[in-house]
Amino acid sequence: MTIQTLLIPTDGSDRATAAARRGFDLAAQLEATVRVLSVADSSIASGAGYSGDSASIRERLRETAAERAESLRADAEERGLEATAAVREGIPASEIADDADEHADAVVMGTAGRGVVVRAVVGSVADKVVRTAPVPVVTVTPDAASVDERERTVDDLLLPTDGSDTAEAVVRQGLDLAAQFGATVHLLTVVDDDHLETRSLLGEDDDPDELVARAGERHTELVSAGRDRGLEVVTATTNGDPAEEIVDYADREGVGLIAMGTAGRGGFERFVVGSVTDAVVRTAPVPVLTDRPTE
Repeated sequence: MTIQTLLIPTDGSDRATAAARRGFDLAAQLEATVRVLSVADSSIASGAGYSGDSASIRERLRETAAERAESLRADAEERGLEATAAVREGIPASEIADDADEHADAVVMGTAGRGVVVRAVVGSVADKVVRTAPVPVVTVTPDAASVDERERTVDDLLLPTDGSDTAEAVVRQGLDLAAQFGATVHLLTVVDDDHLETRSLLGEDDDPDELVARAGERHTELVSAGRDRGLEVVTATTNGDPAEEIVDYADREGVGLIAMGTAGRGGFERFVVGSVTDAVVRTAPVPVLTDRPTE
């Protein structure tokens, strides 16, 4: 995974602007170009309760979108970044995913964070992009967007792994990204106590010591892969709720970015595997990169 172009969508909100500034930080460290995108939401033009014909509404929406994109592009250039601005018309999540497929290596965007009601409204676009984008997506909560300027450099990258194919694929991509950042890698495995209890009730007992030993074996392989890339690698294994342990570790160790897999578009696998990622995305105090590795 090498990131040369970051797509940064904006809807003009304070949340999007704050997330964009974290995106600028990442672009500067990665020496990547920035593509600012604003989507004229076509559902607004066709919605009820708006005066005027849909053509005039669409034109106003496009003009507003262009102003937002250009303003943020100018901010990026003030940071010394190479930046372009673009406008698309359609459903925001779909247009962001399509634009990323055509023009970018990753997307950076804000999410509403912890609030369930708020997230259902403004976080839904980020959630859909995370689940459908063909490139990695970096989500930024309000807490992650408001950190002190001195904490905005990614010197430590956290790569959680549960041994699944999805997690392992993202870890190996994360090693490449860590090399681009010049960051120390933290490999973390969390033994899920609740999951062990559930399996025990189903008559499928797992030995916790055996799980820890298997985690150690996976870590050994990944440490070797990291050192082959010239990286410093730290390993850790903990017990507890996976999402809480990941977030706590990132906060405690001063990690600048978390990278992890998500199961993708839906179904039982996403409920089991993706639910951990979803919880981390909503609560992490640092940006979270999620990816859906190609089968």
